[in-house]
Amino acid sequence: MKKLLFSLAVLFCVNCLSQDKFITRNGMIQFNASTPLETINPINNHVSCILDSKTGKIAFQLKMISFKFDKALMEEHFNEKYVESEKYPKSTFVGEIINWNEIDFTKEKQNVKCKGILTIHGIDKEVEVSGTINFLKNNIEIKSEFSIVVSDFDIQIPKLVRDKISKEVRVIVEMNLQSK
Repeated sequence: MKKLLFSLAVLFCVNCLSQDKFITRNGMIQFNASTPLETINPINNHVSCILDSKTGKIAFQLKMISFKFDKALMEEHFNEKYVESEKYPKSTFVGEIINWNEIDFTKEKQNVKCKGILTIHGIDKEVEVSGTINFLKNNIEIKSEFSIVVSDFDIQIPKLVRDKISKEVRVIVEMNLQSK
């Protein structure tokens, strides 16, 4: 009987602790590297994200190979020549919402700032981005748009196509996190 009660207590505690975490495995990140010569706007719908609702700590992870392009040749060049997806298969962000203590959980949509380390192509860079957080019934919606400079992550663009790919890439993030 003691073992049963202990097991139930542990299960209850684990369940209570996990209520603080919100996660998704199918978030969306899209980027726009278009120029007047070429439209480059791939999307990745397989982004994992976890948010600790007590601390505001947040982490994202995605496989670079999961970006889908309109043109197969662009996708091939992106993975093989630019981001080298076999050598650097994942991109991550680990950080925190820096104004988390100011969040009013009774309001739905609020502006937030997030600071952390963005890793792309094996290069870590500290970034600070703005976005919105929307508190719904059992989930949290996060949206952000920001820019990164391709050369900051040591991504080499061949001279032949340099005018077709923007040196500054616009990144769009949309996550719908569920309580776990």
